[in-house]
Amino acid sequence: MFKSGGQGIFGLPMEAKDVTQKEIQDNFPTQDVLEKWHRGEEADWPPMEPISLRFDVGASVLCRTGPTEWAPGKVVDLWYREQGWPPGSFAPYKILLNDGRNIYAPADMDQVIRLNPNA
Repeated sequence: MFKSGGQGIFGLPMEAKDVTQKEIQDNFPTQDVLEKWHRGEEADWPPMEPISLRFDVGASVLCRTGPTEWAPGKVVDLWYREQGWPPGSFAPYKILLNDGRNIYAPADMDQVIRLNPNA
């Protein structure tokens, strides 16, 4: 796409073998946005459309806490933000784990947070 070779970074919270074309289309800037950035122009990303989340405050969930580890907890906040994060940066969920730790889910994806079937 870019004559320079486009040496950018892009990450999804999942293993490469689990990435689908839909995940890339839903989470990666469009070609128009990338071309504007390449020309040094402003481009809105991510789109500021209202996004509905899968879980409400109080939902019992399982959160990935390591490569293969999951921990149960409850959603305590939506669109969580920490001081010092860049403008416009949010995490979909803040979770209070059953062991007392507070964490956030960086994405609303089953690979990061899912409904707790045992709750």
